Amino acid sequence: MGADLYPVKVDRGVRVPMDDGIEIALTIYLPDAAGDGPFPAVVESVPYRKDDDCFARDLITFEYLAQRGFAGIRIDIRGTGASDGIIENEYVAREQLDTVAVMRWAAAQDWCTGRLGMWGISWGGFSALQTAMLRPPELHAIVPVHATHDRFACDVHYYGGALHLLEQVDWPVGMVALNALPPDPDIVGEPWLERWRERLRDTPQWLPTWLRHQQRDDYWLQGSPCRDYASIDAPTLLIGGWLDGYVDGMLEMLEALHCPKQAIIGPWGHSRPASGEPGPTFDHLRAMERWFGHWLRGDDNGVPADPLLSVFIRTSPPYDPVEGETAGYWRAEPAWPPRDREWRILALDHDLIGPETDSAWAGPLTVGSSAPGWDTAMWGSGDTSDDDESCLVFESEPLQAPIEILGPPRAELSVTVDAPYGQVAVRLINVTPTGEASLVARGLLNLSHRNGLGDPALVQAGEGMSVSIPLRMTSAVVAEGHRLRLAISGADFPLAWPPPGPVTLTIDPTRSSLILPLVPGRPEETTLELPVAPARTSPVQTQEDVHDLIVESRGTKTTLRRTVADRQLQPARNHLVYANRQDIQLDVDAVDPLATRAWARAVTSLERGDWKVATTGQVEITSDADAFYLVIDLEARSGDEVVHRHHWEEVVPRTWV
Repeated sequence: MGADLYPVKVDRGVRVPMDDGIEIALTIYLPDAAGDGPFPAVVESVPYRKDDDCFARDLITFEYLAQRGFAGIRIDIRGTGASDGIIENEYVAREQLDTVAVMRWAAAQDWCTGRLGMWGISWGGFSALQTAMLRPPELHAIVPVHATHDRFACDVHYYGGALHLLEQVDWPVGMVALNALPPDPDIVGEPWLERWRERLRDTPQWLPTWLRHQQRDDYWLQGSPCRDYASIDAPTLLIGGWLDGYVDGMLEMLEALHCPKQAIIGPWGHSRPASGEPGPTFDHLRAMERWFGHWLRGDDNGVPADPLLSVFIRTSPPYDPVEGETAGYWRAEPAWPPRDREWRILALDHDLIGPETDSAWAGPLTVGSSAPGWDTAMWGSGDTSDDDESCLVFESEPLQAPIEILGPPRAELSVTVDAPYGQVAVRLINVTPTGEASLVARGLLNLSHRNGLGDPALVQAGEGMSVSIPLRMTSAVVAEGHRLRLAISGADFPLAWPPPGPVTLTIDPTRSSLILPLVPGRPEETTLELPVAPARTSPVQTQEDVHDLIVESRGTKTTLRRTVADRQLQPARNHLVYANRQDIQLDVDAVDPLATRAWARAVTSLERGDWKVATTGQVEITSDADAFYLVIDLEARSGDEVVHRHHWEEVVPRTWV
């Protein structure tokens, strides 16, 4: 292709029939290069609509790749966007079979060399891994970003075997509204209304299914690479972020996969690294070009010599700043886990100084709100001191020398509870000489899952238990003169749904410890210069961008309210306006776990000229000691007319949460 970039041709109207007659909608991005083809192709498969919701992000990604000699294939999975059919649930086997069929179709086109790759962030990363597990012969490399190895242990449904609270309504309520939007008549023509009515009538709600599976079982193992790491043989570039909830999965896969593999772990949360928050950003499009260039068309570009792990080392708190850049630098690690990593054991009755009286915790259930997100980017954790006052706190003397933590800290605790259930939440904190307390990592264990997430067992009240609680993978340099603090509680709001009744949690410090993964200093030549993402022009005009978070307490009650809203004008899509707003409210009582309530509403709309459609999804979850009570409402409008309403109510027994 030379030094010049190809012009790009975009076709949004491609449809590929499946073996059951359903047609899957694609957008194809092709280098406009007569005589230079055919080209390798890169596929992304997600339910986030290619023609409005993800229009801008897709165009930036696939235009970049097409300019550099890669065809792009963007799939609306069945039941979403412009595709036919119904989306039955997340990550079903049929979705992966559809992706394989699209790949087979693409490999037979005259513009394709027959060698394909897959990429994606979040669902798209899951899809790349799950498709690779099927080993289609057309698939030769993947780049999953922010994805997981284990759908029960490391996703937005359960956390240490406990039910997610905030995440249980955050992304799910958005999908209630998004799944109900119609195909765009500009793409599919007159059949759009008939297909919309079918979608509204037949698309099921997913939340009840997730609530019924309260342990790692075959439902969660479907699509989990941990079930069979050896099934993935496509060369894999993993990209994650320290503030993203999936970082454990990315590093677990780096260790466990047997195929050619590399990983890049940056300072960001759940976002594209090129626009990642907090900074510094990373040009993941350039990384994808190099990875796919080597594995799909044989570019001699040095990829095999790149480090196994390129990792951003966080050198001082705050490790999750809300604005600006994280203090630190990029470094090459030749092995994962590091061969020279050592485990430092800090005893809770010796190396860390605990409470002067007893080591019992009985509340409040409101503890944890200084770090309100499973993905802490954008919201940050702030000073954790207020939360720490409501915990059992064990703290070291000032460090006599700096240490570097790299990997998963772990708390080994001897615990007793006075009820047949309970949780243990632990937070590792860096305390500066002037008293600022910054989160390093956190972890939680539902004690019913103390023997393993797939082997739940009843808790025996009053019986001592030895439990191992892994904390989130982390990078943190802790300076000389700083202290390490371990804060322990029986609740973690708003991350985890509380147990079904009051609990007193007792820790035996003489049989408990904090275990830190430490690495020694690295030579200067391991420092890397990774490319910061250049400014790229967006093809949309942002008309609204709102991110608000409020946590307030009145009496014994704490309420979290969060609003996220955006509105985009898309001139290249015939001046389509795409708008989305999501409001969340979580309520927890300091002493009454059964007063917990999660509520969320999402409103999504499309507007072009006289055509306007909007969907509203609403979810409410409450509980008593025996069951969860789930209420879902969906309304769809065409203009001012209500074309569909549906109300669901489900009662799901509490078994292990």
